[in-house]
Amino acid sequence: MQVMDRGPGFPPNELQNVFNKFYRLEGSISGGTGLGLSIVKGFVQAHNGNVTIENRKNGGSRITVSIPTEIPDMKEILL
Repeated sequence: MQVMDRGPGFPPNELQNVFNKFYRLEGSISGGTGLGLSIVKGFVQAHNGNVTIENRKNGGSRITVSIPTEIPDMKEILL
């Protein structure tokens, strides 16, 4: 799954920090706690998944969440 926006993106030297607890960008709008992406990372890793973030070429950012899944054998479901 991917979530994208068209905002300013993140400073390249800050991308490695965005999943840290209580992390907020310098000058960000107040109101958040800095826990949102940290919580996402925790849930994804609890399911043996991976979450990444990158800046988009035309502005904004892209967060990609990958969680391994097992597709059941349809023959067993239909029996």
